[in-house]
Amino acid sequence: MDSPDKHVITSREERERIGRQTNAGFARVENADAKEDESHILLQPAAPELTEEEIKKRVGAGNFESAKDDGQHNSVNS
Repeated sequence: MDSPDKHVITSREERERIGRQTNAGFARVENADAKEDESHILLQPAAPELTEEEIKKRVGAGNFESAKDDGQHNSVNS
């Protein structure tokens, strides 16, 4: 009786055939072109820009003023 955990040893030719089938499947997906009239890229802002007053309300006036007058440069990695 075969158990589902049993490993099946395949020949080199069989492994190469499986590899070629797998690569062909990946290539079929990678090379798929989108139709000209279909766009999945957002071409407009996701949300309207916030005014300074709206930002102050969300983060607090003190934090807003501290960040606005901060002489430090933003981190490249943040």
